[in-house]
Amino acid sequence: MSGLPSAGHALLLDPSTRDDPTLYRRLHAEAPVLRTAGLWLVSGYQQVSRLAGDPRLVIDPRAGDPPLPLTQSERLESIFGGMLSFRDGAAHRRLRQLVSGAFSARRTNALDRTVRDLVAGLIAQAGDAEFDVVPAIAERLPVLTTCRLLDLPTEHWSRVDAWARTLTGQLFRFGQSADQLAEVHRQVDEMTRFIDDLAAERRDRSGDLVAELLDAAQGADARLSHDEFVSFVVLLFINGLETATAAISICVAQLLHRPELAARLRREPDHALEVVDECLRLQSPVWLAARRSLAPIEVDGQVIETNDPVFLLWAVANRDPAIFAYPDEFRPGRAGRHLAFGRGPHHCLGAAMARVQAAEVLRQLAAYEHLRAGAGPARRRHTAALNTYDSLPVTVTPAGEPLSRRAEARLHATSR
Repeated sequence: MSGLPSAGHALLLDPSTRDDPTLYRRLHAEAPVLRTAGLWLVSGYQQVSRLAGDPRLVIDPRAGDPPLPLTQSERLESIFGGMLSFRDGAAHRRLRQLVSGAFSARRTNALDRTVRDLVAGLIAQAGDAEFDVVPAIAERLPVLTTCRLLDLPTEHWSRVDAWARTLTGQLFRFGQSADQLAEVHRQVDEMTRFIDDLAAERRDRSGDLVAELLDAAQGADARLSHDEFVSFVVLLFINGLETATAAISICVAQLLHRPELAARLRREPDHALEVVDECLRLQSPVWLAARRSLAPIEVDGQVIETNDPVFLLWAVANRDPAIFAYPDEFRPGRAGRHLAFGRGPHHCLGAAMARVQAAEVLRQLAAYEHLRAGAGPARRRHTAALNTYDSLPVTVTPAGEPLSRRAEARLHATSR
């Protein structure tokens, strides 16, 4: 295991070292559970899956010793702190049960036509023969889908998008000036008033998602406080904003890299979801998840002690040869369930929706028979947890050509 602890630790400190399947293979073979520099890296598929469901590992950084804040702003701390994303145990189970209806198979399936129309509209708006998929489609589609899910009029979409990006940028951000925080608080006040007005408008609307959440926050047996209700709606605004953008970008990058893949999707568009799953297995949008141990945990003959930081490496586990044969090869339809959207109680709520969005983008771009990478450079971005793209130019020829009648007819006839 010579040099492996330092090489493993570099994965956290220097994301540019992450595209190294040789290191992945060493971790799987020599140390699927590795202690380095006072923390744990877990990279084996079975070990990651087990620990992701262990209640002794918590996601809330405020539960550690010392507790760590989520944001610099006390106002935002109360909003983020009430979210499902940062709750554990019984509180998490209660909130998850209440919000799961928002992402039920029924609601997700009902969005198929909506997502198809949104993608077609975004491609049409891009207009030119060459455009950048990230700002034109990948960044906009998740927010627009959420706005449709909440049945918001189109005049509100840009406001929701701006609020979502402001809030997402505040998580784990510190050192801002008083003026910067004042502007953030102004936007939060504006957003909260919007949510309260939305609640008053939707109070008695049957089958409405906001009305369902509001119902859970009212009466003597209310299951949600008002603050939790607001946090839930905010969570819907920001859910998957960065991860869905990353997932779409990763899938399009594979489409551009593999001309045979686009040709296959033109012939067999109903295989798009299995293509998405294999793209995300090879390059997981969320590279890792941070947890902290509340009690000793024995795994593979080692003991994770109380308060130890633990990093579950989804991306490395997705290359485990014990689960995925020839793990570095692109093989859509392979056996095995990838961990790109996590595992356990904190499995991504929006996973099904993100898959639908990415699959539809692949179908519609692949329908252009002359799709190829654009002249500008594709720019990848690695953060502590995220693997995504800042830019991904594509060219469709000729400029402005709509989907061919043959491809369009196939898209609308395909049953998904």
